[in-house]
Amino acid sequence: MNPGGAARPAAGARTGHAVRLWPLAALTVVITALGAAGALPVWPGLPHLVALPPLDLYTDLRVLLTRATSVPGFVAVLALVFAVRVAVLAAMLGGITTRRLRFAALCYAVAFLPLLLAAQVNHMAYALLYSRAFWPTVAVVAAVVVLGAAVPWQGTTRLRSALRATWRGGLRIGVVLAYAAAVIAVGVAAHTWSGLAVPLVPVSALLTGVTVRLLARPPRPGAYVRLAVAVAAFVVAASVFVVTRPVTPAPVPAPREGSLLIMSGISSSSGYGAVFHMPPERFGLTCDQIYYYSYAGKGDGQPRGDARCPIRTGAPYSWQHTGRPMAEQVAAFADQVRDLPRPLTVAGHSHAAWVAWQAVSRGLAPEVDALILIGPFSESTHGYLDAGERGQGRVASLLLRELLPLTDLVDFRFDPDAPAVRETLADAVAIERIFATPLPPNVRAISVTSATDLPLMPHGWRLPVERNACPVREAHPYLPTSDALYREVNRFLDRRPPPPCPAWRTWGAAMSWPFGVPPADA
Repeated sequence: MNPGGAARPAAGARTGHAVRLWPLAALTVVITALGAAGALPVWPGLPHLVALPPLDLYTDLRVLLTRATSVPGFVAVLALVFAVRVAVLAAMLGGITTRRLRFAALCYAVAFLPLLLAAQVNHMAYALLYSRAFWPTVAVVAAVVVLGAAVPWQGTTRLRSALRATWRGGLRIGVVLAYAAAVIAVGVAAHTWSGLAVPLVPVSALLTGVTVRLLARPPRPGAYVRLAVAVAAFVVAASVFVVTRPVTPAPVPAPREGSLLIMSGISSSSGYGAVFHMPPERFGLTCDQIYYYSYAGKGDGQPRGDARCPIRTGAPYSWQHTGRPMAEQVAAFADQVRDLPRPLTVAGHSHAAWVAWQAVSRGLAPEVDALILIGPFSESTHGYLDAGERGQGRVASLLLRELLPLTDLVDFRFDPDAPAVRETLADAVAIERIFATPLPPNVRAISVTSATDLPLMPHGWRLPVERNACPVREAHPYLPTSDALYREVNRFLDRRPPPPCPAWRTWGAAMSWPFGVPPADA
């Protein structure tokens, strides 16, 4: 019998065995020195290089993928780093022997493929500004860490025995979750005070050392109970988060004068895209006042598709048209707003926000009176290389192109070589340049951002506009049909103050930033 899930010693295992921390201390000195010398990217994830395995390996992969300039170089350095990791872990387990080296290598090897995929997809999320790819990577890393953090410290050099002992110990969930909370706190501190990233490396190592000591002790009785409680708490918290996300439907405003030009984002087509579902009455308008932007230019109308109103202007366009050069998109915008009724409000979703901003800020569309920027991204911290281009991030850029077909699974068509995409996303500073040109003083503007997009903007999500609305708890693709969006926009158009914004709305981003790939300028 094993009441309450008390752990039994695994075959060939020792309980309460000693571990050596001097190898971790030596590694910490090296990492701190390299960070201080600028040989490693300095960003909030830097302290993770001395984190508990396998989080340390995930951090290695994040750095190597985004810094390697060639595939052979990536493979060579990865092999060296992997060997160092294995040697350090084996030394911490009691000394370098063949059995310990083999065991340490297996511990890392089991986690390698999911962490490599997570690191690459994480880079893609930043490069393509696609938050629906970011959050799954965080979930994968969290799962790998929770399942594997206790495995090396079970007092055995047999992987199967270590896995069994870990399970009997309830994954040592209490220790692992406490460590996770401490690592998150270190990451938040490193992001909040950027100068602390290097000094926090020893702090991270200290947390790792303390956790290793705790994991090497025999688990207390009741391990399964603690694991069950942790799982139940997670399910309850997730349920509460989902249930509390919807907001009370925004009241229908009084009728407004003028017109509204609606602009869909990248990879959309005539009549198909989230913005086409926006009901005119939620803005105090009728279909007679609604117009839709066409990436193909002026015309006599487009297929209605899913649009709430007939599309009476613009030429029919396909998703390929959304990749036209930005200059052509801006010119098409200026041409299409020229004769629209005033006051003219423009609502641009995602990529369309950059198009509208460029046209209005350059004085090419003086007819625009107000801008509604829906889900705009204020920056791109990465970028990617051309297929034949060499430079920092080549391996991540090559893998990006190889994995792009997977985006079809989520109905996200993307051409990395389309002119507009290269102009805005391949260049890591292009978006900052767009917003560096201010709007005319007579143009009002509001930015409404999705809370799920915030991790992709580590330097800040606020734009130089009259009002930055409180981030909305809605995924980026569905933001145009959110009641929270209608509420924020109507209060802005009516010149009423915004509703209060809870401080916790941005906490998820602050906690997740350190788990992203290092920015190009780090």
